[in-house]
Amino acid sequence: MTDLEYFILERLEGIPIPVTKKRILDAVCSHFQVSEEAIKGKNRRKNTVLARHFYMFFLKEKKIFKTLRETGEQTNRDHATALYAIDKLNHWIENYQDIKEIYNNINQKLYNN
Repeated sequence: MTDLEYFILERLEGIPIPVTKKRILDAVCSHFQVSEEAIKGKNRRKNTVLARHFYMFFLKEKKIFKTLRETGEQTNRDHATALYAIDKLNHWIENYQDIKEIYNNINQKLYNN
């Protein structure tokens, strides 16, 4: 089904729109104003790295992939990099209000688009 079909079903029947890796990527790219290529590329600018970390974090949190290896492969990284990004964001979300707000904003975009 397309996003439009899910949107119609959600409005008419209360069926929630499923979260997919594409929806996560779109929400993260939109929030940080970076391209998909930047998230999957080698760019090390702070904004891009944070976007990449959020993308991996949401992939793991929403259980899109079963392994860290699969999660890391989505950004051309290995499992150790994915684990580091996820652990770091877990810590930051718990301890820093601005990061928690970013998390909440992206999470809201996943379910309101």
